[in-house]
Amino acid sequence: MVWKRTAALKMFVAVSTVQRALCLLLACCIARIGPAIGAEPVGPGRTFYVDVNSLGGSCDDSNPGTASRPWRTALKAFSTAGPGDTVVFRRGIYRVTRSLHTSDLKLDPSQAAPIVFKAPAGEQAVITNLRPIPAADWKQVATTKSGKPIFGAPASGGARVTNLTQHGVPLRRAFCGNTRSWYEDTPPEAIDGPGEWASSLREHRVYLCPTNGEPPGDSIELCDVRGPGASGNLISLERDKEDRCRNLRLVFENLTFETGFHGLVIRTGFVELRQCVLRKSFGDLLNTLSGRVIVDGCDFYAFGESAIDVTTPGNGPKPAGMPPMAIRNSRFHDNVQVRSPRQKGTNGVMLKGGCADIVVEGNQFYNLRATYGALTLGGATSGGQSGEGFRLTARNNIFHDIAGPYVVLFSGSHDCRLVNNLICSSDVANLILIICAKSSDPATANLRPQVQNNIFYRNTVKRAVVSTPRGAASGLVMDHNLIAGSGNICLLDDVEVPLKDLPQRGYQSHGVDQPPLFRDFARLDFHPTKGSPDTDRGADLRTLVPCDADGTPRPQGQAFDIGPFEMR
Repeated sequence: MVWKRTAALKMFVAVSTVQRALCLLLACCIARIGPAIGAEPVGPGRTFYVDVNSLGGSCDDSNPGTASRPWRTALKAFSTAGPGDTVVFRRGIYRVTRSLHTSDLKLDPSQAAPIVFKAPAGEQAVITNLRPIPAADWKQVATTKSGKPIFGAPASGGARVTNLTQHGVPLRRAFCGNTRSWYEDTPPEAIDGPGEWASSLREHRVYLCPTNGEPPGDSIELCDVRGPGASGNLISLERDKEDRCRNLRLVFENLTFETGFHGLVIRTGFVELRQCVLRKSFGDLLNTLSGRVIVDGCDFYAFGESAIDVTTPGNGPKPAGMPPMAIRNSRFHDNVQVRSPRQKGTNGVMLKGGCADIVVEGNQFYNLRATYGALTLGGATSGGQSGEGFRLTARNNIFHDIAGPYVVLFSGSHDCRLVNNLICSSDVANLILIICAKSSDPATANLRPQVQNNIFYRNTVKRAVVSTPRGAASGLVMDHNLIAGSGNICLLDDVEVPLKDLPQRGYQSHGVDQPPLFRDFARLDFHPTKGSPDTDRGADLRTLVPCDADGTPRPQGQAFDIGPFEMR
C-alpha cells in the first residue's frame, strides 16, 4: 500500500512538472509574439495608430488604437498618448473642429521622454482645421463696384471665420477700416474684386468674389471654429500658472499641418518638427514664445504673415540639457498676401523680442513677396527695444527670387551674424538693412553685426548694405563678401559709399567683385565650379561655420570658400 501511494505521488509530481514546463513554454511564446491582435498597447513606449480611412482596420475612437483597430481622430490621439508613446497617423485628412490645447495632453511632469506623432514614409497625413464648403451652399448675393459676382454661403453659428482658401491658397480678406468689424462683421460691399472675401459673425455667413469670377464650386475651404478654440489656431501649447508643461517634449514627423489662423503656437515645452509640411495659414505657420523648437527638413508655404515668428523674452540661461533653437535644411517659399497693405505684413522668418542663440542654417528662401523681408535678425517688439536678438546666426542659406524692401534685416541685434550665405536673383531696395529697433533711438542700435563670406549676385537692387541712421551699427564687421552683378553702392551712416571705396572706411578689404561660377545657375545648382573667384577667398570662420550646406567640413582647400558651399 505504501509502495502504491509513493508511486502515485511520483506520478503526480512528474505530471505537475510537465504542466509547469508547458505553462512556462506557453508564456515565453506569448511574450515573444506580443499582445493579442487588437489588444490595447500596454507599458512604456507604446505605439498607437490613427487611420481615418480604415486602411488597416475599421477606425473608431472607442478602439484600443492598434494597427488593426485604430482610432479615427487627431483629438483622440492628442489626448491619449503620454510620454514615451508614438502615434502613427495613416494616410488621410484629419479634420479638427477646435484647437488642440496643452490641456488635452496627458501630462506627467516627472517624465522627460517625448511623445512622437508621425506618418509612415510615403504616406501623407494632413491635420487641418479647415473644412470644405459644399458647392450647393454658394448663392450669388451681390456684385462688386466693377460688376464681379459676390457669392455667399453659411458659416457655423457663433463662429468667427479666420481663413478662406481657394484651390489650397489663402485669399485676401476685405478691409473696412475697423479692426473689430474686420474680424467679425464685414459686409460683402467691402469686397473690391476677385480673390477677396468677408464674413459676418452676426449673420453666420461668408462672402467671396472668386478668383476667376465663376461660381466657387467645391474649391473653397474655410476655418470657422468656435468655443475654446475660436482663435483658429491649429495646435496651441499654452503655459498654465505652474507651467507644468515645461518638460513636455513633442515630436512631429512627416505630418502636414493646415490652419485657419496660426498653425502651431508654442508657449511652453520643447517641440521638434522633422520633415513636416506647414501651409495655408492666414497668420503665422509657427509662432513661438519659448524658443524651445527644432525645425529640420520642413516645407513652409502659402502663409499670410510669417512662416516662423519667434519672440523669446529674456536673455537668461536655458534649462540644463536643452539644445539651442535651430531652423535648418528647410524651405520657405510662395507666401500669399491676405491683408490690406495698411495691416500686418509678411516675413519669411522673424527672430525678435530678445531671442538668443538661434541658428538658421542650410535653408532655402525663394519666391517670397514680402512686405518686410525673408529673414529678420532682431525686430521691433512693442515698438522696438534694446537687445531684440542675441547671438543669432544665419549660415549656409540660399535666398533667391525675393521681392520687398530687403532680404535680411538687422534690428536691435547684439552679436548677430550673416555668414556664408548666397543672395541672388532678387528684386529689393536693399540686400542687407541695418536699423535701430526703435526709429532713431541709439539705445536700440545693433552691436557688432557681422556680414562675412556671403555671395550677392545678379540682384536688382539699389544698395547692397544699408546702415541707417548714423550709429545704427556699432562695431560692424563687413568683409570677404563677393558682390557682383548689381548693388555696387552701400549706404553707411547715411553716406553713400561705392564698393571700391569701402576699404578706405574699413570694410571689404578682402572683398571680391568678380562673378561667381556655379555648376548650373539656371537650374538653381549653386555649387561652385573650378576657377570660381569665391574659392579660397573667405575669412576662416571654422568655429562659427564648421561645415557647408552639404555637411562637408570647412575648409576643403587652402582656405575658406565664400558662399554656402565649399569647392570639392
